Amino acid sequence: MPRLSYHNSERLFMVLWIIVLFFTMKAPYNFMTFNVFLAAVPIELGFQLRRFTDKRSLAFWGLLVLWLLFYPNAPYVMTDLFHLSWLHPHTAVSGLLRTDPHMWITFCLMVTSAFAAALFGTVSLLTVSRLLTMVTTPHHLGLRYLWITLFTICSSIGIYIGRFLRLHSFYLLMTPSWFFKQLMSIWKPQMWAFTLAMTFTQLLLAVLVHQIRRSAHE
Repeated sequence: MPRLSYHNSERLFMVLWIIVLFFTMKAPYNFMTFNVFLAAVPIELGFQLRRFTDKRSLAFWGLLVLWLLFYPNAPYVMTDLFHLSWLHPHTAVSGLLRTDPHMWITFCLMVTSAFAAALFGTVSLLTVSRLLTMVTTPHHLGLRYLWITLFTICSSIGIYIGRFLRLHSFYLLMTPSWFFKQLMSIWKPQMWAFTLAMTFTQLLLAVLVHQIRRSAHE
């Protein structure tokens, strides 16, 4: 029996996990199905980008722009973990964690969703940055670290927009003029502090994933 490639395994996991969330996540956590679907979009776009590694290819640049627009949805899922507070996990009397099975199942589903989206999203970030460097500056592959940094900064701003303005990537495609009007209100110290924290988190994840991949090939 032929083995699934890494990409097909990742794709299969995301599809099956979205189905699991659809049938198991109940209100108020049923939003996770859509959020994980949005996280899967840039992961799939990263797979497709491999097919057009030519700087003269309009498909390459088109897919790259779409990937950049949707990529923030992958690390965004990590911020959904704040909604675990809705479970009221501590008992009122002792302050200890409750043992309610429903609470722990929801916890496991949320954490797995955040972990998968962040992990696979980071792999996509590293892959796209490497492909872009190979296409634009093949003799200076070290520039991929610059792209990684720029993409994580843009992604962190995108996460802020999604979390605090409640705007998804689809809004930019459907109502771009209204979307950009909303952006005019975000340039505040709080936004830059959030951007710095999320950029650091994404870069740290990129370093960890890179080291894990290197160790796997040793």
